[in-house]
Amino acid sequence: MIRKNDVFIQYHVFALALICLFLLPVVEADACFRKPTPPTWVNTQLSDPDYFIGIGSAPIIKKQNDHIEKAKNDALNELASEISVQIFSSNVLVTVVKNDKIKDEFNSLIRSRVTTDIEGYELVETYADKKNYWVYYRLSKQKYYEQQRLKRLAATQNALSNYKLALQSEKQADYKNALVYYAKTIDAVKLYLNENIKTEIDGVEVNLVVQSFSRLASILSSLTVEAQNSKLDVLFSQKIAPEQLTFILKDVSGRPIAGFPLVAYYSERAIQTPVQTTGVNGVVRYAVPVVRSQKKEETFRVSPDINSILLESSADFTVRKAILEMPFQTLTIPVYIRKPSIRFEVEEKNNGKQSLENVLEKTFNNLSIQSGYMPAENVADYICYVEADTKQLSFTNGIYTCVLTGSVVLTDSNDNIKYTAQIAPVKGMQLSPEKAGMEAYNVLQQQVGNRYFREIEEAIAR
Repeated sequence: MIRKNDVFIQYHVFALALICLFLLPVVEADACFRKPTPPTWVNTQLSDPDYFIGIGSAPIIKKQNDHIEKAKNDALNELASEISVQIFSSNVLVTVVKNDKIKDEFNSLIRSRVTTDIEGYELVETYADKKNYWVYYRLSKQKYYEQQRLKRLAATQNALSNYKLALQSEKQADYKNALVYYAKTIDAVKLYLNENIKTEIDGVEVNLVVQSFSRLASILSSLTVEAQNSKLDVLFSQKIAPEQLTFILKDVSGRPIAGFPLVAYYSERAIQTPVQTTGVNGVVRYAVPVVRSQKKEETFRVSPDINSILLESSADFTVRKAILEMPFQTLTIPVYIRKPSIRFEVEEKNNGKQSLENVLEKTFNNLSIQSGYMPAENVADYICYVEADTKQLSFTNGIYTCVLTGSVVLTDSNDNIKYTAQIAPVKGMQLSPEKAGMEAYNVLQQQVGNRYFREIEEAIAR
């Protein structure tokens, strides 16, 4: 038996269902026409006394999925732009760095600290429509400044450790490691050079950066390179022995400095092992195997190899450049080059008889003097032995033909043979054997300049 109350309930449920059936299309249609409302932070410039804020966006492109990362980077860049790093005109850079370009590079390093040091930020909200994606980040100012304080403290402690090692090395006259540790001191706090990096050492307040630059400049200016020879007179084609290229490095008190790298430069060409480390007596020696320069003067330069020391310190490139701007000594000595002396011993015969013309001897001597070689009658650096003779080859129709042959031998002052050549047969034709022989000598005279003397010079230069 159906109760009246049940009928009443069923009736109302049925009526309610009919109402929903008619109203549902209207509700759905209205929902389709309404656009979602973007949050206020999308189109509003936000500011917060407690937070740095960064809002970034990126277009949504079909078949690409990088809009989230791009929006994030955009937001972090905006977050960084809110964190201003003040570069004061009165900071330590003005005191210790004179080069404006290097000063600007330091300032760029300091400003880059903001973008590289952002951490601990939080994601507040994201939003997207059909075309764009937005992201909202914030960073607690209190947390950021505390992070910076701790990082600056850690950098200062690192700098202090290196500074103490530098002081100890300098006290022990270990100037190489002193330079390394002073460079490391500056490098440790390079991102905070716009601030006053002070700490206490033995109860005394010390500005680590100012003091490190000061000690670096003092050490560099105190290094003195001395040469055993203030100038060199050398012979073309000969070597420059290590005994001639001996240098000593001293400190401001005149004491030799051991274990310090020096670098050498020879103006004619590169030399082997240009970088050498001073021995216990502060000495290094270089050598030039053969002097081949055609100039009358070259130079040999030696200086402390500060660049290699700074590379060992692993300091930032800008830090190294600032230190290399500091003056230090470079010693340059002149190398005067003279051509060696050559004595020509020439035996010229014409048809077996001693020639009185001396064509070859005059030719060799003239070419030698023109090329800058010193003539010598007794002691000479080189001796050139020339033998030549002609003999009749034929007589036809009243014309004599003679052929000239011979040899050229070059030795040094120790009788070591440097060059030897057989004179290629040269023919001469004239109305008499003597004149035919002289004609052959005249032809050979041209060959001496074109071949034999040139080959002698090449042998000397080897």
